[in-house]
Amino acid sequence: MITNLRIHSLRLNFLLISILLLTGCSQFFPEEIPETRVAFRNPTSTLETATPSYTPTPAYLTGTISIWHSWNEQELPILENIIADFSEIHPNVFFDVLYIPVENLLAKFEYEVGEGRGPTIILGPADWGPYLYDQGYIRSLSELISQALLTQINQPALEISTYNDELISLPYSLEGIILVRNRNIIPDSAATFEQLIFNAKNATQGEQIGAYLDRSFIYSGGNLEGIGGTLMDDSGSPAFNDQKGIEWLELLLSYQDAGPTDYNSDQDVDLFKAGRVGLIIEGSWRIPELSEAIGIENIVIDNWPEFNEGAMAGYVFPEMVFLTRDTTGDRLNASKAFLEHLISNQTQTRFAEQGKIPSNTSIILTDPITGTLMMKSMNALSKGIGFPVNPEMDAYLTPMDIALRSVFGRTVPPNEALQKASDEITSTLQSPESTPTATTIP
Repeated sequence: MITNLRIHSLRLNFLLISILLLTGCSQFFPEEIPETRVAFRNPTSTLETATPSYTPTPAYLTGTISIWHSWNEQELPILENIIADFSEIHPNVFFDVLYIPVENLLAKFEYEVGEGRGPTIILGPADWGPYLYDQGYIRSLSELISQALLTQINQPALEISTYNDELISLPYSLEGIILVRNRNIIPDSAATFEQLIFNAKNATQGEQIGAYLDRSFIYSGGNLEGIGGTLMDDSGSPAFNDQKGIEWLELLLSYQDAGPTDYNSDQDVDLFKAGRVGLIIEGSWRIPELSEAIGIENIVIDNWPEFNEGAMAGYVFPEMVFLTRDTTGDRLNASKAFLEHLISNQTQTRFAEQGKIPSNTSIILTDPITGTLMMKSMNALSKGIGFPVNPEMDAYLTPMDIALRSVFGRTVPPNEALQKASDEITSTLQSPESTPTATTIP
């Protein structure tokens, strides 16, 4: 699976923190960053190869596309194959591909683009988009990408590709929070949350647990919008302190009716892998290890069940491609074509075959086991909620965590917890010291 720059340590810890101080970073020395550059046309290896055979097309593209990324050695062949497919159609487009470690990629990018250099394309998390766009480092895609193509893309991911009414990135693959079931323990999916509780209770016997649901913010925050609430308004101010917010907390409190609850630990995962839990809420990035533990034929990705007038939902975390500001002329035309190539059925199928969840919802996978699991993941994430990438989101993380813990600990009523969190977030956002910057989930 290609490294997700934004999700990585979320696999070990829920807490999102800003780890890159981007502006005026006196400790950043670009010459000290390890990097690997590969220049090729049809990259079946790291060496430039002869021009492949091809069928000429009306759009005869030339130029060089420069791509910066942080994909590791195991993932790089996927990128090489994607570029090779593109080169079959556009053999006169060359590629300059630069690997930069994830912890240095954004700072290196900002420095080089600020100096009038840098790539045409950078692959990174959605969190970077608003900051990079506000700084003028990336350009809008609104006039470049056709509406027909956009209708094929996972809508929660596409929504967070839009900032200030401009399309500033394209999601090429997804990760997100999903409902995972062991069919040996719970044979059937639940259409409603009440049915989920019923199924879980019936499956609980002896050391076997029907459900073990995580209530931490990353794993439960999507439910707020899923049931009709709102985390923040268009200005970034809190909007959760209302009746829907209370309804959300009451939903999370009722998780305990289905079984024991988790809060950002691996205990639920460990018991699921041991074949002792029937249902957990987990990140899609853990599907490979969960499948290996209980058998891929036994794992199911369920649709989120209905609750009151809405439905439960999980956050969606897309991996994005950005186009830099100074990309013009032949490089712009070639880069636009490559962006569309990343979302094409051919490329998206390649991603799926490598275990990455495609952003293009129109592809069809036919393998009865792996294909079915991937299609169910795609369907679940199509009904998810895009994780907010607004710069203001930093101010929400700690107060929301405190609010949830206080409610679950029965020390503060839901309405008081929401009010306190709203007040603290508002105070932080109004503080003169509050200067939004790009964040990453390290």
